[in-house]
Amino acid sequence: MNTTQAPQPTSLDESTRSAGRAALWTMVGILIAFKVATTAVILIMAPGARQAVLAMFIAFHWPLLVAAVTFGFTPLLFWLRLLKVRAKRSRLRAAEWRVD
Repeated sequence: MNTTQAPQPTSLDESTRSAGRAALWTMVGILIAFKVATTAVILIMAPGARQAVLAMFIAFHWPLLVAAVTFGFTPLLFWLRLLKVRAKRSRLRAAEWRVD
């Protein structure tokens, strides 16, 4: 009886992961650059419609703006929390050895 096993999934090595991340950020960068460049060209070609063009740009891209703000401030908030916890830790360590 000849039984064959299904191939085991292999884990991706770090170079494959970093190549995938680089490709992702390249596509995101190209998408953002295209959107900004297209809006700039429209504003240059029709300067009288500036308010309408900017309103449409914001109307179509507000979820991306919200995501950018969220992902931008989350690391900042984490860092501030880390500073607070480290300060408390140093106060607790000092209080542990303080003899009053």
